[in-house]
Amino acid sequence: MTTLMNDLRYTLRGLARNPGFAVVAVLTLGLGIGANSAIFSVVNAVLLRPPPQVREPERLVQLYTSDYSGPLYGASSYPDYEAFRDGADAFSGLAAYGFRPVQLAIGDRAELTAGELVSGNYFSVLGVTPAVGRLILPSDDDVPGRAPVAVISYTVWQRSFGLNPDVVGRTVRLNGQPYTIIGVAPPGFAGSTRPLAAGVWVPMAMADRLTGQSGDDSLLEERGSRWLGVIGRLADGATLERAQAQVTTLAAGLHARYPGAWTDVREATRRVTLLPEPETRVPPAARGAVLGFVGMLMGVVGLVLLIACANVANLLLARATQRRREIAIRLAVGAGRGRLVRQLLTESLVLALLGGGAGLLIALWLTDLLTGFQPPLPLPIALDVGLDGRVVSFALAVSVLTGIIFGLVPALEASRPELVPALKDESGAARVGGRRPWLRSALVVGQVAVSLVLLIGAGLFVRSLRNAAAVDLGFDPEGVLLATLMLDLEGYTPAEGRVFYTRLLERVEALPGVESAAVAEVVPLMIGNQQRRSVSIEGYEPAPGEDMEFDFNGVSAGYFELMRMPLARGRGFTAEDREGAPLVVVVNETFARRFWPGEDPIGKRLSYRRDAFAEVVGVVRDAPVRSRAEPQRAQFFIPHAQDYRGNMMLHVRTAGDPAALAPAVRGAVRELDADLALLNVTTLEQAVGGSLLPQRAAAALLGGFGSLAVLLAMIGLYGVMAYAVASRTREVGIRMALGARGPDVVRMIVGRGMGLVALGLGLGLLAAVAVTRLASQFLFDVSATDPASFTAAAVALAAVALVAAYLPARRAARVDPIVALRNE
Repeated sequence: MTTLMNDLRYTLRGLARNPGFAVVAVLTLGLGIGANSAIFSVVNAVLLRPPPQVREPERLVQLYTSDYSGPLYGASSYPDYEAFRDGADAFSGLAAYGFRPVQLAIGDRAELTAGELVSGNYFSVLGVTPAVGRLILPSDDDVPGRAPVAVISYTVWQRSFGLNPDVVGRTVRLNGQPYTIIGVAPPGFAGSTRPLAAGVWVPMAMADRLTGQSGDDSLLEERGSRWLGVIGRLADGATLERAQAQVTTLAAGLHARYPGAWTDVREATRRVTLLPEPETRVPPAARGAVLGFVGMLMGVVGLVLLIACANVANLLLARATQRRREIAIRLAVGAGRGRLVRQLLTESLVLALLGGGAGLLIALWLTDLLTGFQPPLPLPIALDVGLDGRVVSFALAVSVLTGIIFGLVPALEASRPELVPALKDESGAARVGGRRPWLRSALVVGQVAVSLVLLIGAGLFVRSLRNAAAVDLGFDPEGVLLATLMLDLEGYTPAEGRVFYTRLLERVEALPGVESAAVAEVVPLMIGNQQRRSVSIEGYEPAPGEDMEFDFNGVSAGYFELMRMPLARGRGFTAEDREGAPLVVVVNETFARRFWPGEDPIGKRLSYRRDAFAEVVGVVRDAPVRSRAEPQRAQFFIPHAQDYRGNMMLHVRTAGDPAALAPAVRGAVRELDADLALLNVTTLEQAVGGSLLPQRAAAALLGGFGSLAVLLAMIGLYGVMAYAVASRTREVGIRMALGARGPDVVRMIVGRGMGLVALGLGLGLLAAVAVTRLASQFLFDVSATDPASFTAAAVALAAVALVAAYLPARRAARVDPIVALRNE
């Protein structure tokens, strides 16, 4: 311990005598460690961190019921949940929750938030305790007609009530109806619909009241209405395998008793799957893509750290050269090589730990930026990327590891100088690690190669983003204002809603600057705003297991004209396509080609509701539906007047800036209903732009980290060339005394530097060919070996490297031969 303390004191004194070296090394490492810690904090938040405020999350499991026309991991119905809850003793408790968007009004302020309808045992199964008051209990779920109560989130309590402990007993309005607050959830708890952040929880008994459904449409009675997530806590001594066997047996019994609800008409039987809590932190259907993306990001920042380590290793080698006489003297008087290596490694570890501290500060800044970012979603998300013990431990581990990596080789090299020249302080002959003079150059070659790989990756993603942005959308997003209207949440009947929408569109179209107005259920390419519906085609017999659910949109008359979506055949919807008129439908070209190849689809019939066929009156040109990158989907459109929905998106095409008309549109809504809120007001361009979020994020992150890598590599190249110039001052002086000119010296120095760069570029191109193939699944309409991206990255890196090599060369060309020879 005494020896260690002596090493630390010696190290700190040495760094204090060389503050420039210390600052550069710490900042270089800080950038690399900070980038890694920031990305790891995202990985931690998404994949590693258990849900906050939940007791023993390792005993939690999620139950999924498959959908014959969709994913394996689907939702369950309330009657099925009751059967699993009452029939499986492998769980100490099985709870249900259902997501619903809720209009939360407190005083005169209204907002759209994520709500969860939960069974009475939901909070007890999770082991959550309240911050204030109490949480929902089984007694709140016993009588469907009892007084409505709600639990609000800590965030809502803080924002709307200022953390007032008297909040219990206060009233909030949910979807226009009063609910009494009985408690506040603990801080950090955001429900189970990850990554959405729930703002309010309501007992399951209030399901029909909250959603406006009743009678035969009751959400709690229909076995085929699958909308619930089911989460359970394993009983003491129970295993996941035992619980899986029990629910599989129960599912088989349900299949036998209710074949209509558990088997599709095409005899595709549903399945029940249990997954442990860690595997549900990301929706299972998206887990593979998320793991691939975060793995790619961790690889990228790992390469950035590798470049930073190479830079610091070069700095340590240069510093060891300056200390060659000191090291030689210590060896000459009897110091062992192991003792010197330990001292030099201590210096490296101290630098690494200081760099780790700086990295945590950089990571804190980066995570603050990430925390403030909200993707273009109508509801807030819960993603806590803040630094916790796991992230700090990761930063500490990376710091120690990098300290060993970048410190070991320089320490071994520095501990074996050529003693006689070093003791004589013959700078022209002595060097540290004389048997490996190429080490510093090799580090620069590696930096250039790694930087080129990152720069090529950034270029590929930038091209991918440009290609995605250039996709023909099939409609014109410019000049369109969007806003959400949720009449169902305000208790409108279908008859009242039809009248409201008719009058609203008339008022909005009469506003100055408005060209047209329409309503639609779905906004194409808007995140989380798509829906599917089952159809049957007259005269068409589906193959066994064939998926007959398709994307659809309910739209008002004039929608296609407002969106400027061209029709390939037939017509769009008009005011004549109203309730009571013959049912009509418009399909897209892909839908028409699938079911009526080589035929005229106009006049064909399909059914999207029981015992009623609609006639195809138009075919609209294909347009992306959910993603710009996926194959074109079959889609159909139905008139809103013939298939009423209360919650719609208002579309307003304007002659000027659409955002400027938002106040006037709000005024038109208030004239019809002063209590109705206009939610999620945005523009169609902004909504559609959200579909580019993955490409934008990848391009921005890789571009930023690639630029950082290039900067570090060029600093390394500059350092090597500057050191080479300093060590060859006498040689340069002799050359110039013998008649060499400045340009000759510049060519010599730059030539050596660009030789290293050329070797690095060659190795980098070979590595990029192999590495970029791993990212091909994230690219859109661009090859993983795109020649343009490879060429542009190599040329750009070579140009920057030329500048980094030229600056020391220019300084060498200005050396006075007399001064240089005298100094030697």
